Amino acid sequence: MLPCPFILAVPADFNFGECLWFLDRGFDDCLYQVDKDKVCKAIRLKEGIALVQIEKGVSGIGNNMASVAPHLMVSVLNRSLAPAEETELRIYLDEWFDLQLDLNPFYTLITQNPRLSFMKEDYYGLRMIGIPDLFEAICWAIIGQQINLTFAYKLKRKLVERYGETLDFQGNRYFLFPDPAVLAKAAPEDLQAMQFSRSKASYVLEIAKAFANQQLSKAGLRGMPDLAARQKALVSVKGVGIWTANYALMKSLKERSCIPHGDAGLLNALINLDLIQDKKDVAGIAAFFNDYPEWESYLVFYLWRTLSKRV
Repeated sequence: MLPCPFILAVPADFNFGECLWFLDRGFDDCLYQVDKDKVCKAIRLKEGIALVQIEKGVSGIGNNMASVAPHLMVSVLNRSLAPAEETELRIYLDEWFDLQLDLNPFYTLITQNPRLSFMKEDYYGLRMIGIPDLFEAICWAIIGQQINLTFAYKLKRKLVERYGETLDFQGNRYFLFPDPAVLAKAAPEDLQAMQFSRSKASYVLEIAKAFANQQLSKAGLRGMPDLAARQKALVSVKGVGIWTANYALMKSLKERSCIPHGDAGLLNALINLDLIQDKKDVAGIAAFFNDYPEWESYLVFYLWRTLSKRV
């Protein structure tokens, strides 16, 4: 008998369908599986791995079709959860789907710009799909440096399949991103054999060592006074530039004012929407983002979204 699912409340301005589409854009992500209206992901909790299935909640049960508050149904498929683990899982899902944020101020801002106003209607309810594991977020940013996304996902799969934990359930295999202590013991030559460049192999292993020895941690960054201090702590590690730091901070710590300057996708989106005329117009880009204080990260995320067309 499977454990009973629990209800996860979501804001009214949350669109699970849009979030699922973002997760399933045609790339080969090995860390979750999307199937129609649900997503399954193996998540490492303190008491062990939980295979979590998230799907849209129903509006009523049986003949009772009375309206209920928006919610998701969360099931742990492979085992039961202790009460403390359910709390831990709720926090993880809140971070993954950024459920605690009111998007209305953001939509108010972007609708004031005729070139951005379509985003509210077209992408309404899309949340910043996060990477709660800061170590994973930084590694992913390093992997994706200066290569296309398709190849980046191939590299990530090779790394995860070699060094990550696995969970087999009902004929399917689910992967978890490697623990930094495990990855820190890898040899650079092993990563290079997976088609990592020499520099990327070195950078990923440096980050793994920094997390394994507690030089870096998510809790440590959260305890710092401001964004500038967090950025400084990250870029002090070899292989982490400001682009990588900003990407990881916006995706893992949900920093609201991170702009990954120089990002090719971001520049293409700005050009496509006629927001800038020249990708080298640094002053023009800065002036554009100045109109969206504390929403820069979300605006970047939505600009990235414009590069992908729903089929």
